Parts: sequence; C-alpha cells; structure tokens
Amino acid sequence: MKFVSVLFLLLSSVLLHAQDAKSLLRNVNKKFLAVNDYKAAVFMKFNIPGVKIKNMNGQVMYKRPNKFRVKANGIFFLPKQNPMQNMSQILMDTNAYTAVFSGNEVVQGMACAVVNLVPLQSNNEIILGRFWIDSKSALVLKSQITTKNNGTIETENRFGALGKYALPDRMLITVEVAKIKVPKMLAADLNKKSTDKSTATNTREKGTIELLLSDYKLNQKLSDAEFVETQ
Repeated sequence: MKFVSVLFLLLSSVLLHAQDAKSLLRNVNKKFLAVNDYKAAVFMKFNIPGVKIKNMNGQVMYKRPNKFRVKANGIFFLPKQNPMQNMSQILMDTNAYTAVFSGNEVVQGMACAVVNLVPLQSNNEIILGRFWIDSKSALVLKSQITTKNNGTIETENRFGALGKYALPDRMLITVEVAKIKVPKMLAADLNKKSTDKSTATNTREKGTIELLLSDYKLNQKLSDAEFVETQ
C-alpha cells in the first residue's frame, strides 16, 4: 500500500510539472502572438575561429508564421536553426513536442524554469530543445537547440523595452565550429584550420555571433515580396 501511495505521488508530481511547463509555454506564446511581423536594424559581430567575417550592419524581417530574412551588404553567416528565425515557430507548435519541466536555474540574475522540448517525430532536424524561461516575464532568457546536423546552438537573449513582445535587444549565439555548415565562400579558412589541427581539438572549439537589434517596426503588414531573395 505504501508503494502505491509513493507511486501515486510521483505520478502526480510528473503530471503537475508537465502542466506547469505547458502553462508557462502558453504565457510565452501569448507574447509571440502579439507580433504579426516586424522589421529591425541589426548589427552583426562574428567571432568564429577559422572563418573571417567582418562585422556588418543589416536589416532583419519576420512575418508570421515562418517568413524570415536578413539583408546586408556582404557575406555573413547565421546557423539554420538560429532562434531568431524559428523560436516562435518551435514553441507555438505545441502538438509537435512533449514539454518537460526539469528544474530551476538562475540566468542573468533571474530565477528561470528549465523546460525541455522533445520532438514527437523522429524525422525532425531538432533532437532536443532546452529553454530557460523567466516565469515572471514569460521570456526565454537562454536556449539550447541540439540538432542532427549542426550540433548544439546556444543562445542568450537580453530584453529591453520590447520584452513585452518577446523581441530582444541583444542575442549571443554560440555554435560548435566543427559541426556548423558555412557558405562555400567562407569555408576555405575553416577547412584549412581543420587540417592544421587535430579533430579532438577542433571539436571543442566554439564560435559566437552577436546580434544587436534596434529600431523595431512592428505589425507594418509587410509584403511577401520583402522576403524574396534576389541574386
């Protein structure tokens, strides 16, 4: 009888945490739902070992549900699964994953709930998503996206006046150098570096991409033509 009681308590705890995770994600999604589209200025700073990319200014655009584009004069790189592009798409498709509460941690001096998202379909490029969510503001302060082909991509978000829309002022994206896929025009230096160093050393290297965002313009009814890439 005692075993049954303990099992019941454990199951109740698991269900409660699952409900807490879903409730927290619903609060996060409410912020995303307030944004139909946006356009913002972005300054990109690259620090990727073996790849030479100059810092540059550009413009970023988004339109719900999944249109995204960065415009800049020059060659730049962002990982395919960068949270700036598909964070809202990942979190809002609540039927595509199981949400599991896995504890509490402090990020940027704030107490955050850690929620793991496990995709329900095995053909998903994303293996696991971890999100550190400030329960009070319902903002994702940190995330880790583990993918099949590009390793783990970690992002830390800093929010300002537009936090009420879940739009950050600063994003710091950390990537695994050995696993990222960069454009061919940038890959020469990285490939040369790989031959100069041992595989064990190279796999430990990480690179960062810092995005500073400003001058947001929200819900301007952006045309689909804005997202068409030109040659």
